[in-house]
Amino acid sequence: MPRKKSDKASQTGDGLETSVKPLEDTENTSSNSDSTPINGETSEEALKEQIDDKPKKKRKSVPKRIIHIVLDAGRSRIKVVGIYDSEQTEVIVLDSLVCETDYTPNGEIGSFTLGKANPNAPKGKKASELTPEEKENKKDIVSHWVVGTNARYQSKPFVSMTEGDEHKIKYFPVLALGAIASLPDLYELSTGVNEKNRSLTVRLTTLSLANPYTLKQSLQDCKWLKIDGIKYRLNFGTASDFAGFPEGYGGALYFKALGHEAKVFLVFDIGFGTATITEYSNLGKLPKRGMCNPNGGGGIAGLIREFAEVVAQVDSSKSIKPSQLKEILEGSQYENEKVIAIAPDGRDIGKQLELAIGHWIKDSPVTFALEKLAIMGRRSPVVCCGGGFAIPPVRQMVVQELKRVGVPEENLIVPDSPGLVALSEMKRLYNVGGDKDEQQAA
Repeated sequence: MPRKKSDKASQTGDGLETSVKPLEDTENTSSNSDSTPINGETSEEALKEQIDDKPKKKRKSVPKRIIHIVLDAGRSRIKVVGIYDSEQTEVIVLDSLVCETDYTPNGEIGSFTLGKANPNAPKGKKASELTPEEKENKKDIVSHWVVGTNARYQSKPFVSMTEGDEHKIKYFPVLALGAIASLPDLYELSTGVNEKNRSLTVRLTTLSLANPYTLKQSLQDCKWLKIDGIKYRLNFGTASDFAGFPEGYGGALYFKALGHEAKVFLVFDIGFGTATITEYSNLGKLPKRGMCNPNGGGGIAGLIREFAEVVAQVDSSKSIKPSQLKEILEGSQYENEKVIAIAPDGRDIGKQLELAIGHWIKDSPVTFALEKLAIMGRRSPVVCCGGGFAIPPVRQMVVQELKRVGVPEENLIVPDSPGLVALSEMKRLYNVGGDKDEQQAA
């Protein structure tokens, strides 16, 4: 008997016929027709709902961490301290020596590879439009450096900042980055999700007589450092993020913290090259610099030359290298009103050092500074700081001379660590040890 057209059927692969249920019967099997699969497929609306219901994968975010680096790059020593999260690192001290090497020695303090932007790099061009020469110019300029004492031992010529008056400016980027590379917890101060590629956000503060803008500009092309196989991308911020303070400013902050009532005070800083007198106003929240009188040649370098002459006159057959004389001077002591200084062969040459200090006080550029203080120090307190005052015989004999010319003893203030106070007391600007929320608000 022939089938009617209304008797719809489908044929399976076996040749058997199976009836198809009417559409209205299938609609009654579900309360939500929009989400019901039809012929094994999902409706567009249901698919969209399923996608929206899936939890979105969150991008891993690493908060930026700002480290304040305070740097005192002197002709003899580089001193640096890091300040972050209301805490301060130990003061790192390096010799002001640099050496460019063929590779970066791993595991050495002050060693790093530097990547700088090429000043000839093409701008505003797509990669496909670059010529072979332009592609080469687009690459970073890479160099390898060692800063500090280890610069002496690289089988390459090293440069001392004492060799030229402009060396401190010329090599400032290398000195600054060598100091930063020397921080022991640099990895912890960096941010990033990759262990080998990190970021350093640095806000640099310098203690220098040089123009801070000039120093800032010299760092602009420095893009990254590589230390012990880890690459740190550098971010120094804008020009407004770079702060420059006078040499010895930490000494002024130290005096301010004493709560002294004097309206005006002086900071006398004997460094390696200069003996600087700076006048500060004690009014207001922070000390403000007024007169500054650097006496070039009045620092410890002049004393070392005087020391060398005295030693040579006493026993010319037993000459001592200037570098050895510097170490002898820095290791000398003053005990029982006697200067003690030990030569490399074990001799006590304290009498020669005492004679040299006496000559230096009476007949060198430091004499001009002492003559000014003989007048100014009678009416204003004097903070004595710098590397010169860190040497016991120098400290003792200079203070004695100031007393002899009439400066009252109560006006002479010598901190416990006169060689580091100019740097370590800068923490007072960053609320070290204070409330973190207050620091962030500042």
